[in-house]
Amino acid sequence: MHERSVVRALLKQVQQLQSERCAERVVAVRVSVGAFCGVEADLFQTAFDQLVDESPICGARLELSQVPLEACCDSCQREFPVVNFRFICPHCEGDQIRVVRGEGLVLESVTLE
Repeated sequence: MHERSVVRALLKQVQQLQSERCAERVVAVRVSVGAFCGVEADLFQTAFDQLVDESPICGARLELSQVPLEACCDSCQREFPVVNFRFICPHCEGDQIRVVRGEGLVLESVTLE
């Protein structure tokens, strides 16, 4: 389960932010998980819950949002959700598309006290 290693890296980054800001504690960590980023949201949450209590930011909560996979057609310029990993424009059937959302794992914010 590579989610554990991703969470470890996230916790390290959050600890660094806490130290740089001289904060006493981390209250919340907000992360967005793209549908196409290779991280399973449920496994990520489980790994966070297990590892956070073993870290210096013990007690912080994870606020996780899932970002659906969306693309834009280069032919008709319309954006659309990618369903079942079908990378074909549903409007014009064009296959020249680019992904615009849902590929990343992003640390959105950290709430410090």
